[in-house]
Amino acid sequence: MRRAANIALAAVTVLALAGGGLMLFAPQVPALWQEGFPPPVWTGEGTFAVVDGPDTPLPKGAPLPAPAAQRFAGSEGRAFLVMRDGQLVHEVYGPGIGPETRLNSYSLVKSLVGALVLRAHAEGRIDSLDTPLAELIGPEAPAVTLREVLDMTSGLSLGYEPPKADKEAPLDDADFSPFGPVARLHAFGIETLLPRLSPDPDLRGSFHYQSANTALLGLVVEKVHGAPLPQVLGTQIWQPSGAAPAEWRKNPNSGRVSAYCCLYATPRDWAKVAHYLLQNGTGAHPFLPDTLWRDWILPDLAPAVRHAGAYGGHLRHDVLDRPDEALQGPFAYMAGHGGQVVYLLPGRDAVVVRFGARPQLFHTTLYELFPE
Repeated sequence: MRRAANIALAAVTVLALAGGGLMLFAPQVPALWQEGFPPPVWTGEGTFAVVDGPDTPLPKGAPLPAPAAQRFAGSEGRAFLVMRDGQLVHEVYGPGIGPETRLNSYSLVKSLVGALVLRAHAEGRIDSLDTPLAELIGPEAPAVTLREVLDMTSGLSLGYEPPKADKEAPLDDADFSPFGPVARLHAFGIETLLPRLSPDPDLRGSFHYQSANTALLGLVVEKVHGAPLPQVLGTQIWQPSGAAPAEWRKNPNSGRVSAYCCLYATPRDWAKVAHYLLQNGTGAHPFLPDTLWRDWILPDLAPAVRHAGAYGGHLRHDVLDRPDEALQGPFAYMAGHGGQVVYLLPGRDAVVVRFGARPQLFHTTLYELFPE
């Protein structure tokens, strides 16, 4: 009896020590375990803030051409929409998904936060994009400029992040680990990490994808507007684009939304928002001054830089240049974990929205969609 009691006591002690160690070195794990990682399809479970919108109706789009439809199905696609001149040309959904299904944006929403920062600059709320971050959000901010955070060249390190051999490391949420830096950000919010954030001199000046940059931009937008981020997004982008109300994941610790992730909206809403940004708002009410908009959507990049893929203003840039194809020219796009993509094609006044479980050959699909 005494031996059994000793074994039980030892087991309890080991578990307590393990739990204590976990709380000490990885306190985010219990928090993430309780909440769960935000799923790809809206369930209604969790804590969210509403982004208001009017839900302007859209006529239904036609099915995809056969080759594109095959690629979509073969890559576990959830939704694929093509909009030209403000009208849905093609619209298709995967099993269990429909026009009213809200899907997780993952990192797509980063680009919208970047756009809000540029809008705040255009409105005079931010004097210069080279303003030190501390002047915008306070003395605890890392010693970097707003432009560095906006372009993800700040070299921010969370202190306990493993060193990266490759300065252009893969997306930090593409290999999400409950023990990694993004997990701690996701569990506790950017405010608790501010004392740890500092620029790494080996990374600063080079593109280094780190979601903490977007979380900092979210703080900037809230500070200069004196309003919550979902309200600013709703007023400046979501409502004028005609999108329906959406749900944005709130951090249980900070009460703020996750600026870098997890806006649940329909693919139709993303098509509306993308078209609004591609058009630079409306003629009577442009979203940005023309020069600033062009620098964001179609920056002047060397061909080799654009061909290799570039990042700026929280937006990605590439070029379509396959010989003998009708679709040619530079374009911008938003990208999210697992194959969520929103393409902005200025040369065709077109946007393409794709959600899915994993990526598909998108350049090839675009050539198939625009054969003439």
